[in-house]
Amino acid sequence: MALTASSTVDIEGVTAQEVLEYVLDLERYKEADHKITRVGEVVGPDAEGKGSAEVSGKLRFGPAAPDVQNFELERWNKLTFRGAPKQPGRIVFNFVGTFVCEPIDAGVRVTHAYDFTFTLLWRWLAAVHRTWLQEEVDAEMQRVRQALEKDIA
Repeated sequence: MALTASSTVDIEGVTAQEVLEYVLDLERYKEADHKITRVGEVVGPDAEGKGSAEVSGKLRFGPAAPDVQNFELERWNKLTFRGAPKQPGRIVFNFVGTFVCEPIDAGVRVTHAYDFTFTLLWRWLAAVHRTWLQEEVDAEMQRVRQALEKDIA
């Protein structure tokens, strides 16, 4: 069963590159994304835009769990994170998170989406987290906008 959520914000006075570089600075980005509890080694992006990040994250009602996320940066319009294969977290769910940036007159429009696909034994978690995840991604994107607009103030 899938659990999806997305949120779009317009951020004035910044470029898509600035937004995606902010997201890739995961230690800084965890101030906006409260699901991230610890950031370990981040490798990349390489010349092809690929990399990986060791993170610990948590959903509501659960403990923080270590994971590895592979990412791909399409300079400078899209960033995709995917749960790396053969990680303990894949027992519970697969994960894809995207950031898509579209230039607008005053800055950039950013759409951030999550897609969790829970394994059979853990499908009940999708229902428990549906409302919470949408509220969290909305709040996360407001924190992103505030952090980036504060940087240019």
